[in-house]
Amino acid sequence: MALPWLESAMGRIQESLDAGALPHALLLTAEQGWGERALGQWLTLRLLDEDPSRVPTELAHPDLRWIAPDGAEIKVDAVRELAGFAYATAQQGSAKVIVFEDAHLLNRAAANALLKTLEEPPLGTFILLCSCFPGRLLPTVRSRCQRFHVRADASAARAWLARETGTDDAELETRLYAAGGAPLAVLEELEEGRPPIGTLLDQVLQAPEPLARLDDLLALPPAALTGGWYRYLVGALAGVGHFPALAQAPRRALLGFADELLWVRSQLLTTNSANARLLVGRLTSRWHELGASIS
Repeated sequence: MALPWLESAMGRIQESLDAGALPHALLLTAEQGWGERALGQWLTLRLLDEDPSRVPTELAHPDLRWIAPDGAEIKVDAVRELAGFAYATAQQGSAKVIVFEDAHLLNRAAANALLKTLEEPPLGTFILLCSCFPGRLLPTVRSRCQRFHVRADASAARAWLARETGTDDAELETRLYAAGGAPLAVLEELEEGRPPIGTLLDQVLQAPEPLARLDDLLALPPAALTGGWYRYLVGALAGVGHFPALAQAPRRALLGFADELLWVRSQLLTTNSANARLLVGRLTSRWHELGASIS
């Protein structure tokens, strides 16, 4: 699937490839939902000289290792298991590729284990770290990688979404707002047939029972749920957006809800032990109370 806003980053990488100057360690970054993983997939296929239409994670390729988080983190064992692979000779072609998806979820032990390979790069091995939160990576890891960033292009993304999905402008506007403009997050919502987050939150406010839509909220990816919720809350604090009436709620209550929402987001995104039903259920009850306070 061609993503037009990736073309600039792809062009910069291709120039390095053509000049024989591509570094062994690359940090591929984008805002969440803008395609740093897609950029990593494209580069992986280029380095392995594979058909660009293939999906790297579906390849049984002896010169590729694709590492994804185990729950809420990438653990040290996943990195240690790469040592032999990184220093071995490529079995096909001249390159080996190691990709870390959501590299910001490397725990400290895993990041420290990776440093040795980054400091003593094996010939012909390329390490791609894909992340939408590069600031969470250890500074020592970031400093050993060359960064290529995907620049957001709202107009290109909107036009692409309209072509790909046939969704009308009004719905795209609503979904893009909740997703912070991230086109791939909106595409995922539409492909899975999920209702807009704003619709669910409005139903929580209107329902006689605050937990009536809890299962629907829990079905959303935690990042999409908490990110969209927070954007609507910020609009409510300003008296604009989808829930302007909530500006009439006690400001202390709104700010308190914002603090709890951000804490819940942190728990859901960074820990394996978070009880999502309990945490989101509490948020839902408090959201319902905010609506009741102005009715």
